[in-house]
Amino acid sequence: MSDIPLPTNLNRLPFHIDVEELEALKDIHGATEMQMRAAYNRALGRTAITLRSLTNKKLRDEMGIKSLKAIRKRFQHFRLRSPSKQKKFDELKLWYGMNDVSVGYLKGSIRRNGSKKSPNGATFKPRGKIPTQTYDNGFVTRLYNRRSIFTRKTANRFPVVEARVPVADELNAMIEDDIYERLPEIFLKHFETDLKGRVKTGMNRINWHE
Repeated sequence: MSDIPLPTNLNRLPFHIDVEELEALKDIHGATEMQMRAAYNRALGRTAITLRSLTNKKLRDEMGIKSLKAIRKRFQHFRLRSPSKQKKFDELKLWYGMNDVSVGYLKGSIRRNGSKKSPNGATFKPRGKIPTQTYDNGFVTRLYNRRSIFTRKTANRFPVVEARVPVADELNAMIEDDIYERLPEIFLKHFETDLKGRVKTGMNRINWHE
């Protein structure tokens, strides 16, 4: 696992692993302690990848995000870690976060408030579970090959920036309600699959870093 610093605004969800179940799988497959540690380490990364894939699909289907490419660029991190650095196997922490998403990447209706002569901002009503957003200084136009809401950085006509929608609260609720309870099952599946492979090939019998 990489030791790249995690942003301070990431969410952290702890979940517990049944150590007795890990030990039972180790004994069932005739694995060594080192093979168990190696499989545990690999399962961390594979579980994080699985969770990110599940979350991407949920975001697309339930939050009205147009493309997975837009989602991938805005995920800050999605990783699983052992707080004890694998000195014990009973607890893991899921770290994740997502930046605000530009209006143009979300499905929904865009409306100019007021009239062309007397503009009064703009409103975006997402198609998914995200609440309606109103931008007092926003205006509707087509830039960067998409129709969206933009705001000006200064009193001048340019530069302009695309309005963004906060999605963190909806992301948190979605993960906690729909994905969190599946964490142990997903982790144990990856752990056992990897452990069986190491036993079969004889890998990491003595040193799990080899």
